[in-house]
Amino acid sequence: MGRKFSPEVENEIINLYETGNYTQKQLSEKFNCYILTIGNIIRRKDNSFIKPNKKYEVNEDFFENINDEQKSYWLGFLYADGYVRMKDGKSGHLKLKLKCGDKNHIELFRDTIESNHKIVYNKEIVKKGEQEYICESNTLNVYSTKLTKDLFDKGCVTNKTFIIKFPFWLDKTLVRHFIRGYFDGDGSINKVKNRDNSFVVRIAGNDEFISNLHDVIREYGIIPSNIHKSGKISILHVSRINEIKKLRCFLYDNISVSLDRKKIIFDKIK
Repeated sequence: MGRKFSPEVENEIINLYETGNYTQKQLSEKFNCYILTIGNIIRRKDNSFIKPNKKYEVNEDFFENINDEQKSYWLGFLYADGYVRMKDGKSGHLKLKLKCGDKNHIELFRDTIESNHKIVYNKEIVKKGEQEYICESNTLNVYSTKLTKDLFDKGCVTNKTFIIKFPFWLDKTLVRHFIRGYFDGDGSINKVKNRDNSFVVRIAGNDEFISNLHDVIREYGIIPSNIHKSGKISILHVSRINEIKKLRCFLYDNISVSLDRKKIIFDKIK
């Protein structure tokens, strides 16, 4: 069933997929081809560097100077959950993909950078072992060379997981907002089962980044419990309730932007 399609047919496949009414498996059956072929068509579309249509707008200077809470927060969030790429130094692409439950957060980011780019619903089948799962998400693609270059300059780069470094260049008044953004992207807080008022906070990243983060929050009087290794990733743990309370104040006192579902858990601490 291996076959090639015309650009017109590929566009039809992409449009059907983006409606959310078809999975990749269903499209492979509809167009009589391998599911891998469908996946490749969708990935080519996601990674293509199309010149932005003039009907789409964005504040291309948003990340030029990181000088307030909003810019610091969203830089941290993109360090954790953003995808940036530059082709030939002239075609910049920023992608933010979040699960469906966080659609309001992706809308907030779009509004903050003054963009009118579309948020696209995605539904795909993810296979783990013999099990298949339906994964639903929302994706915002922004095509802007200036915006992408500024993110690169601020350390938010392609394939960043193992190479990002803590931004010590940030003004000290903005560090906590950056950390909150990074936490909202790559951190978690969970209540410990069967233990009253017991929680654990985890923040993941590469070894150097997490080591530096550990040192930074200690400077603010927050003592982490430990750093745990999981493969090539380090995970910072804060589990003592008094330290979590300090972390809550550090992250959330007098702020205007955060991921609601994580803050709600912090707010349950007595």
